Amino acid sequence: MGKSKDSIPDDAPSQAILAARISAVPANLTPEYFNAEKAYKAAQTEDEKLACLQHMLAVIPKHKGTEKLQADLKRRIAMLKDRLERHAKKKGISYRVKPEGAGQIVLIGPPNSGKSSLLAALTHAEPEIGDYPFTTREPMPGMAPYKDIQIQLVDLPPISREHCESFVFDNIRGADGALLVIDPGSTDPVDDYQMTVEILQEKKILLIPPGEEFPDANEGSVAVPALLLFSKNDLDPEGELTALTRELIDTNLPIRPVSIHNRATLDELTATLFGMLRIIRVYTKQPGKPPDLEAPFTVPIGATVLDLAGIIHKDFAEGLKSARVWGSAKFDGQVVQRDHVLQDGDIVELTM
Repeated sequence: MGKSKDSIPDDAPSQAILAARISAVPANLTPEYFNAEKAYKAAQTEDEKLACLQHMLAVIPKHKGTEKLQADLKRRIAMLKDRLERHAKKKGISYRVKPEGAGQIVLIGPPNSGKSSLLAALTHAEPEIGDYPFTTREPMPGMAPYKDIQIQLVDLPPISREHCESFVFDNIRGADGALLVIDPGSTDPVDDYQMTVEILQEKKILLIPPGEEFPDANEGSVAVPALLLFSKNDLDPEGELTALTRELIDTNLPIRPVSIHNRATLDELTATLFGMLRIIRVYTKQPGKPPDLEAPFTVPIGATVLDLAGIIHKDFAEGLKSARVWGSAKFDGQVVQRDHVLQDGDIVELTM
């Protein structure tokens, strides 16, 4: 029995597959689509092929004439993703980034929002940066310095109705916070924001302002403290796009304009991330010796001397009698009780 033109084998050349699809209906494909197709044909690795297919699906005109071609692209994306995931499992690769530093904050947003450029500007990470969607295909961590601590930032693959990796949501759920990055100069930044938030809500992830209590939600939902970043602020020197987007977006998240070319906005953002984590830095010292001011402990706001002792070692907490504190005490070196609430920058000497 002969094969129909829709049963072209998966290993058939891309050109033959697309020709079979295009010849059936008037697709009216755009130059951007054909550029993505050209990149697909030139791709050397399966990762590159996947990124190109995702780009093709993102830019293909959405109408009846392209329905079969869209379905074919989705099928090929699913098959390629499955093959890559099986290879990753065999190699023991995990797409859940292990938290490091003082806290973990994920960068999320639609394609081409500027997340990767922001990661590169704030950390020493070197993500792949391109002017086409879905450049980021797996989590990319980096460490952002703030004073004498490090905050872990993780750039995640973009969130889109066309395609989104399942591990993206696992990383968001496990993070201490999130930066939702939107480009006010995109075709429709309001839709970019609404689409991202809606997809997260469908996955039972709620973005809330830092410091707010968990809102009433359905069982299984998780609330993640978040900021809304307006990227590429240098391309809007008069602030007109930023002001218009701020006015049109319905959000309760704090909004921060940022530019990778403006060090002041980056420094302000890093300081904001520290506050977003709701932590303080505490230094320790041994009796008769100077304090260690290079490697502070980070503890939650409201932590006590007893909490600090437990973080250092469980035996310290069990045998702790009192402590001497420099900083938040009434005078330097004051003896305080186990329930003394610590402040950022305190120096503590534990007494067993």
